[in-house]
Amino acid sequence: MDLTGKTVVVLGASARGGTGWATAELARGRGAEVVVAARGFDGVRALADEIGGLAVRCDARVEAEVEALAEAAAARSGQIDIAVLAAGEPIPGSIDAADDAIWEQAWSANFMAAVYFIRHMARRMAEGGAMSLVTTLAVGKATAGNAPYASAKAAGDALIRHAAIEYAPRGIRVNGVAAGHIDSPMSAAVKAMPEMWALFMREVVLHRPVAPAEIGAACLWLASPEAAVTGAVLPVDNGSHLLRLPQAEELTSSPFAGE
Repeated sequence: MDLTGKTVVVLGASARGGTGWATAELARGRGAEVVVAARGFDGVRALADEIGGLAVRCDARVEAEVEALAEAAAARSGQIDIAVLAAGEPIPGSIDAADDAIWEQAWSANFMAAVYFIRHMARRMAEGGAMSLVTTLAVGKATAGNAPYASAKAAGDALIRHAAIEYAPRGIRVNGVAAGHIDSPMSAAVKAMPEMWALFMREVVLHRPVAPAEIGAACLWLASPEAAVTGAVLPVDNGSHLLRLPQAEELTSSPFAGE
């Protein structure tokens, strides 16, 4: 897919080896002008230096900062062609014990961030542009202790469907990528516990995690003119959606739990 002449925005790209980072590298490798953003400015600045892009500090939870990101990206070439939201926070908690602050944190990071992103990217997006939002297989895979995160992401999946309808008159397509267990820096702690990691991989049809670049490739494909897709959430998880997540009692009984 040739992205020469296109402007691609990736929000949530500060972690080397993470999904946002890999997506930005792929987009640049295909010829795009890339704007990368995250709360951690040092990370996106390093990425931008490596790929010749523009780095912007942006907290996805703050609407004014998302709007400023969209303005900076549009000013670079006049419009935004593709926008990818890879930011989010896996905030755990139970329905009974999680207080309002935890629910609000999960909602802000995983739902309102998506609202702000879609709203402001679309306002500066070219006719026929596209957005891809990274979501999670946890939406459809219930397990104890994950209610705030999964519920907020589930609302985000509904938002994707509504956005597809709302922006269709401008030819703008909006899709999601439901990521499985990603082999990224965020999974390092679990990978360091072999038996616990094996519990997760047992519930993956292909018995291996997803590479960040595989998530990025799916995001860019969904945003390409080759994809006659809008309002969909595509599972990119090596088949995890066909099985289940390990349950709390399995994880706590692992000899590696608590290490």
